[in-house]
Amino acid sequence: MHLAGFLLILIIFMLKPLSVSETESDMERYHNFEKKLDSGVSAFYRTDWNEARSIFDDLQNTDDNDPRPYFFEAMIPFWKYFFADESPEAAHEFLEKSEKAIQVGKRRMKEAPEDTTAVLMMGGLYGYRGLVAASERHYRTAVQSGASGFSYTRRLMSMNADNPDVLIGQGVFHYMMGTIPREARWLTSMVGLSGSRSEGLRMLEEAAAGDTYTSTDARMILVYLYHEEELYGDAIRIVEPLVQNWPDNIIFRYYYAMALEKTEKKNQAKKQYQIIIDNKHAELGVIRKKGEKGLQRIMASEDP
Repeated sequence: MHLAGFLLILIIFMLKPLSVSETESDMERYHNFEKKLDSGVSAFYRTDWNEARSIFDDLQNTDDNDPRPYFFEAMIPFWKYFFADESPEAAHEFLEKSEKAIQVGKRRMKEAPEDTTAVLMMGGLYGYRGLVAASERHYRTAVQSGASGFSYTRRLMSMNADNPDVLIGQGVFHYMMGTIPREARWLTSMVGLSGSRSEGLRMLEEAAAGDTYTSTDARMILVYLYHEEELYGDAIRIVEPLVQNWPDNIIFRYYYAMALEKTEKKNQAKKQYQIIIDNKHAELGVIRKKGEKGLQRIMASEDP
């Protein structure tokens, strides 16, 4: 996979304050919506994507002005594309669903300019769209999308500089700009942008140090980037809590198994690969096949 960086993986929930005029019935509907959204995101993290889709679709029908269900539904094909097989079908599905989420997000921001969740979500969506372009080596599109995403990060900074999501936005932007190939650096200079990979990793480490949804997001980003940097010891340090918290997520488990294999912890790696192989996830068969290949590599290396 060709990487020009990584931007925002998931969005922390920020509860919208209710106005005094809202009734008890409104409050009940609001709390039911939030509870259901939390269940959908939990299903997403577990990679129980059929359940997640069903929940997000229902929430969209309940309130088509809330961008969060649209965002998370778009993340399903993004994960399939970026972490599994980079299929054109998944890329097309992501671009289509992310465009819808962007439309809803812009409408929400027009109605409520101070909604920090909408600002954060918009930055993530543009970042993801740029990331798909970067993996295909369409660097002009990647830089333009990255710049659009970072503009929302700067807007979030002006609204709340202490928000930990700002660190994620800054960190991934620095890393992305620091990994643009030399032959394409003129694109970043043209738009007046620059970045540092080491500074990006430092910011993401700081964001990952907490105990929130935001820290989970930062950990996920770091695991991927540490594999790209071949810093497998750091990858293990970061990914182990993800596997513990989301044991059914074979994407997390696969990166854990690879890092164990790379650091010669072969017996532990074999156990993780076997768990992946035994998983029957309908949409992540590619990960299962990669797990089979990983186990075969280890077994072949142990043959006398």
